Amino acid sequence: MAETAVPAQLSMAGPSPLDAAGFTVPSVVSWQQGVWQVVGEDSQALMVLLNNGEEVMCEPGGMLHSAPGLKPEADMGGLGMGFQRCCCAGESCIRVHYMNQTGQPQSVSITPSFPAKIIPIDMSKYSGLVIKKQSFTASIGRQVEIGIQWAPSWGVGCCADQGCCLSTLNGTGTAFLNAGGAVFMRVLAAGEQVHCDSSSVVAVEKSVTWDIVRTGDCMFMCCGGMGCFNTLLTGPGLVILQSMSIERTIKGFTMHAQK
Repeated sequence: MAETAVPAQLSMAGPSPLDAAGFTVPSVVSWQQGVWQVVGEDSQALMVLLNNGEEVMCEPGGMLHSAPGLKPEADMGGLGMGFQRCCCAGESCIRVHYMNQTGQPQSVSITPSFPAKIIPIDMSKYSGLVIKKQSFTASIGRQVEIGIQWAPSWGVGCCADQGCCLSTLNGTGTAFLNAGGAVFMRVLAAGEQVHCDSSSVVAVEKSVTWDIVRTGDCMFMCCGGMGCFNTLLTGPGLVILQSMSIERTIKGFTMHAQK
């Protein structure tokens, strides 16, 4: 039987489509020497090495493994903060901590609540980052807190898939977000804009402004499969997108299950 030839990818003299779009794709595996490491490919886990007195904070149910001797603890961080996270930020009112009090380095691993990649965020650069609801996975220490801010307009609050309150990530240290599918990052220049599917927005820097824009004409809005509005992000600042949000994943499974 004759073998079927596999077409080779065409070589391009100019920039790749990814470069031309201005996006970058973070490395699948990332680490900070002796502190934490993201492992896996499509479905990732966070491995953290805790020295004596150090701790990791995560969402309830996120622990994959914990070394013997690590002290688990759950709190709300105050009634007001717990209420704010639960009712306004779309997060759990409970925060879970794993603290090392053994006197020796110990490890713990954390996973997102669905198959996803893990994105490390340097909070010294991006404190105040606006994040998608339920995208927070973990942080090292207790210096990171989820806050809220009002959506900049009724249009964004009602039609940008984020609700009337936007979730913000504040503090210092390192935080970790989750994102489904491929992850795309882009730093927008002042006044530079990008249109994106609303559910695909993972995080944007606080300097980025939000708006909505119609997906197309009436025919497209009814039959184009993208709804009525997309999100319009205007720089300057960092933008992080995902190719397979949990909403899109659920929608895909539901459509196939109904066939």
